Amino acid sequence: MTLLKDVFILHGAGVGGGSLVYANTLLVPPDQAFDSGNWPGSNWKDKLAPFYEKAKQMLGATPAKYQGETDKLLSDCAHLMGKGDTFHSVDVGVYFGENGKKAADPYFDGKGPERSGCTLCGGCMVGCRYNAKNTLDKNYLYLAEQLGVTILPEQEVQNIHPLEDGGYQLTIRKSTGINRPTQKLQSKKVILSGGVMGTVKLLLKCRDNGSLNEISHKLGDFVRTNSEAILAVKLTKPPAEDFTKGIAISAGFHPDENTHIETVRYGQGQSAMALLTLFYQIEKYLFRGLYGGAFQLLDPLCNL
Repeated sequence: MTLLKDVFILHGAGVGGGSLVYANTLLVPPDQAFDSGNWPGSNWKDKLAPFYEKAKQMLGATPAKYQGETDKLLSDCAHLMGKGDTFHSVDVGVYFGENGKKAADPYFDGKGPERSGCTLCGGCMVGCRYNAKNTLDKNYLYLAEQLGVTILPEQEVQNIHPLEDGGYQLTIRKSTGINRPTQKLQSKKVILSGGVMGTVKLLLKCRDNGSLNEISHKLGDFVRTNSEAILAVKLTKPPAEDFTKGIAISAGFHPDENTHIETVRYGQGQSAMALLTLFYQIEKYLFRGLYGGAFQLLDPLCNL
C-alpha cells in the first residue's frame, strides 16, 4: 500500500501480473482513449488491434455465461436511467465448461494445462480456487515453460547495469522470507513489465544511481490510474437473494459516452470492502471529531 500526493494505491507484482487477481473482464479501450493526444505518433488503435485479438484468444475471452442478482439490479438501474439498451454481458477470461468438472486443455490443442468448469463461487478477485480463471500462468507462462523457459518467482530486481560488450547485468533479491539473498544475472535483452509502481520506480532508481543515466527526466511526468472509481454500497439488512453467486463481473452498461458501470462480486466471507467502510465510519464519527482530522489519511483508502 503506497500513499502518494493525490492517491492511495493498493498494488503488487507477481508472476502472471494483474491476471492473478483481476476480475476476468477483458475490455478493449474505446476510440477516444487512443485519440487523447498522449500517444506518440498516430493510428495506435490499428497498430494494437491485432494484439488485443491475440490477448483475447490467449485468455479465452468469451461473453459471461451467467448473470447474478446484482446484474439484475444493474439492469434495473440502466432502464431507470433510460439507458437499458446499453446493458450488456462483458467478455471475460473464464472457462465455464461443466460446473466443477475437469477437462483437458480447451484452448491450445491439448498443449495447455487441464482446466475445471467455473463453479460461480464469486471468488475471482481473491484468486480462483477451482482452476477456471484464465490467468497467465495457464497460458502464456505455462506454454513458455513447455518451450524451456525458466521462471524465477519471488525475486525483486534491485538494479539494471549495461555491460560494455552489450547486454545487461541484473542484481536481483529474494522478495520473501527472512533470509533474502541477492544474486546477479546477465541477459542480452531486458523487458520490464512491472507496471507503474514497479517498472517506473525501478527505472527512476537506475537513473538516479547512474546505472541507466541516459533515461529521460520526463519519465513519470505523465502517469495515470486505470480510470476506475470503486464505490461500496451497503444494504440496510441482509438480502434474501445470494449476491455472491456468479463471477466477479458479468455485465455492465453505459450511462453516458464516457462512463461504463459494472457491479463487482465477491464470494462468501470476502468482505474486505465492508471492513474499509467500517474504518471510514469510525474515522468520520469518532476520531475526526476528537482529534481534528488526525486520521484523515483513511479517506483516500475508503475513496478507492
